Amino acid sequence: FPPYGVWPLAWVAFVPDLFAQHRLLPRQWSCVAPAVAVLLWLGPFMARLFGTEFGPVFTYLGVVFAILTYFTNRERGFLERTHYRWFVLHGVIGWVGFEMIRATVIPLVATSAFIGYTQATQPWLIQPASIFSVYGLNLVIMLCNFGLAQGAMAWFDRKWEAADVVAVDGRATRRWLAVTGVIIVAWIGISLVILNGARANGPTVRVAALRPNYPLPAFQDEVNTSPVRFETIAEQAREAAAQGAQIIYTPEMVFNFDPQVEYTDEFRALAQETGAYVFITYTVAKEGEPFRNEAVLLTPSGEFLDVYGKNHTFGEPPTPTAGVYPVYDTPLGRLATMICHDTNYTDVARKLARNGAQIIAAPAREFGGFGEQYWTNALFRAVENRSAVVASGVATISAIINPDGSLVALDVNLDGGRVTLVGDVTLGSGNAPYTSLGDWLGWASLAGWVFFVVFQTVTQRRAKKAAQS
Repeated sequence: FPPYGVWPLAWVAFVPDLFAQHRLLPRQWSCVAPAVAVLLWLGPFMARLFGTEFGPVFTYLGVVFAILTYFTNRERGFLERTHYRWFVLHGVIGWVGFEMIRATVIPLVATSAFIGYTQATQPWLIQPASIFSVYGLNLVIMLCNFGLAQGAMAWFDRKWEAADVVAVDGRATRRWLAVTGVIIVAWIGISLVILNGARANGPTVRVAALRPNYPLPAFQDEVNTSPVRFETIAEQAREAAAQGAQIIYTPEMVFNFDPQVEYTDEFRALAQETGAYVFITYTVAKEGEPFRNEAVLLTPSGEFLDVYGKNHTFGEPPTPTAGVYPVYDTPLGRLATMICHDTNYTDVARKLARNGAQIIAAPAREFGGFGEQYWTNALFRAVENRSAVVASGVATISAIINPDGSLVALDVNLDGGRVTLVGDVTLGSGNAPYTSLGDWLGWASLAGWVFFVVFQTVTQRRAKKAAQS
């Protein structure tokens, strides 16, 4: 994961864990291997993501997951009872099925730390996500890990015979390695074909992501008040317009007022002066009124278009205007927006793309090290739906992303900094199969995960009965 970005390691990272679990450790201690693997994989990720702002609870969340893995792991017994016939399929389906669970029912995490996000810097490799989603890429990566692990185990069994180890079938191993190789080659081939078509010359629009370096939400910031914030954004907007920006994006919670109620004339004058479409993202947090986290598009002629309300919230009240997915048909293209945590889910960008969005705004109020990861999540929403995405953070992240996942511009600075990021982004084609198909592979993996949970219990009960008789 960023900031390290050693993307090839994801394809082999779990081979040592799986080999240790099934060959190096005694059966009664085999669950230590996946527990340690989860700790080393998820612990540092969560610590970097949340540790600086949310304290040790999240810093050591990886430890909690590791402990749960240790006490709930029964994989080796099940696989030995079935003579490792299900080793690869059980492992791959189990991994991606659980990813579907946490993306659905754990709102803090959503899709963050998906194994596929490690490949964000490789557009030549990730294009089939526009058909199979990020879940498809997760499946292929884990298939490589489990296929290689089974190959290592089969090699080990030929070299060393142990009476208390159930050997892996060599013929089945060769079949799985062949299947893995074919799927990886097919995936890369499809990716290159899609990328070649996606990079045909298409219309571009010059956009700007404004990052004012105000980490606090406007409604909590007693220093950078509304006049200060407006002047800063106005100055950056003029700077962007001087560089030719036609669409200007502001970050989440940058204002604590509805621009159609306050500073309305000032915003209209700014839009007219710059000649740009301006996405204004704001909150309304006033006593006696429902909390609103919203974005609205202001046209160069001074017209405010439909309001978008944030759909996925965590740690803040729900926004009453949520549930509507407006797309603005402009001479520059069909524009839309989501807000912060919406980007960490797959559904909002997909619904906007179904409504015809060609460029989707992704304003955010990042925290801790989240800026390092946010752009990867946004990038996969772009690839899945073949829609450009512009991410604008408050202090640490700015990104302009083409529909094929190539980075037009990226600026990440965890120390914070004021940035006006400008670039020419290609309009999305809006013809991705994923936009219609949705997360079908994720749901299929979840169904497979449930099947193996039941199947594992059935085989355990049969083994107990056989032992008793």
